[in-house]
Amino acid sequence: MKRIGNIYDKICTIDNLYTAYLNARKGKKNTYGVRVFEKDIENNLLKLHSSLNSLTYKTSEYYNFKLNEYGKDRLISRLPFYPDRIVHHWLMMFLEPEWNKIFIRDTYACIKGRGIHDGLYRLKKNLLDVENTFYCLKIDVRKFYPSIDHGILKTIVRRKVKDKKLLFILDEIIDSAPGVPIGNYLSQYFANLYLAYFDHYMKEIQMVEYYQRYADDIVILHHDKSYLHALLINISDYLEQNLHLSVKRNYQVFPVKSRGIDFLGYKSFHSHVLIRKSIKQRMFRKVKSITQNNFMLKTAAYNGWLKYANAFNLTNKYRAMVAKRFSELGVHVGVESLTGEKIKISKILDKEIMVKAFKVTESKYDKDKHCLKIQIEISGENKVIFTGSEMLRKQIEQVGEADFPFQTVIKSVEETYQFT
Repeated sequence: MKRIGNIYDKICTIDNLYTAYLNARKGKKNTYGVRVFEKDIENNLLKLHSSLNSLTYKTSEYYNFKLNEYGKDRLISRLPFYPDRIVHHWLMMFLEPEWNKIFIRDTYACIKGRGIHDGLYRLKKNLLDVENTFYCLKIDVRKFYPSIDHGILKTIVRRKVKDKKLLFILDEIIDSAPGVPIGNYLSQYFANLYLAYFDHYMKEIQMVEYYQRYADDIVILHHDKSYLHALLINISDYLEQNLHLSVKRNYQVFPVKSRGIDFLGYKSFHSHVLIRKSIKQRMFRKVKSITQNNFMLKTAAYNGWLKYANAFNLTNKYRAMVAKRFSELGVHVGVESLTGEKIKISKILDKEIMVKAFKVTESKYDKDKHCLKIQIEISGENKVIFTGSEMLRKQIEQVGEADFPFQTVIKSVEETYQFT
């Protein structure tokens, strides 16, 4: 395996640090740390460059707090935007493409183009082989992030990186806290890397055909229950001996048909996919907190969950509750006045939008034609688009009031426009 060497001086530049700053500020431009940094960007970048160039960079002090997530308390560790989060993004600009080459196809966390729904698609594909996926072994690692051994992690990092200066910075970050702190930008990559060679052991040594991993959640499918119990012993031995990790005692070996596989937020069976119960409960609770300003933020994720499940009745129930809440906010389908900047439809083609309301009027230029005005939300902002497209008008008039608002994409198809 070719290792990365002699690149530190080439990548440690002001231009690369500036790009890392832009990456780190995405979605956070109004936060306190970003605003403070941007008061003197040039000098701050020069100081950061100097500390990295001279290898005097030190990780800042962590701000630790507890977060109750799904009934479980997690210790979250946060670093300042400057210099630490910029440094982490700078490192990943060059390390991420190299580390991605190590990962097998069926690991999904922190890898661009994969993620939850890619993992779900792969699981559904595996379950098509009903005969050989009758049983499931589901495990996760006990206290995974806090249990990561620094010495072992450094050894794993060195299997791909040999540049001494780059290793100096990586080692400094690794040793900045016990284990791997949850909340660090780099932590999610370190965690995924820590189990990367275990994945290869499972696929290439144990020859497991149906194996999937998201962070430390692992699902293995097989036709033989006794095989999975024996495999569990090998897994436990490998994790303990090579990574100083242990399998949680809540591991399960069970028939897929009767229980379904609770993985990636869904419960997957051979014939259908349901949404995890806890996600459904949060989905309906959060309807009450919807406002006109946060509508896209509050609903987009759950519309995504529903899209990939067999949840026709659940989707209708959710849309009805959202429509009721939308009505309480004073926004109705077909309202007389639409709010927001008027933009050309060409500016939002092929982009995900939320359609909130519409209005059809006679065209000013042709009395036999109509003008469709559509209230949309895109990137959290209200906009109004105008179009004479008969196809769009026919489509939107067929949407029931209870189904507003809805997410969609407008595409140009054969010289007209269509909702997807």
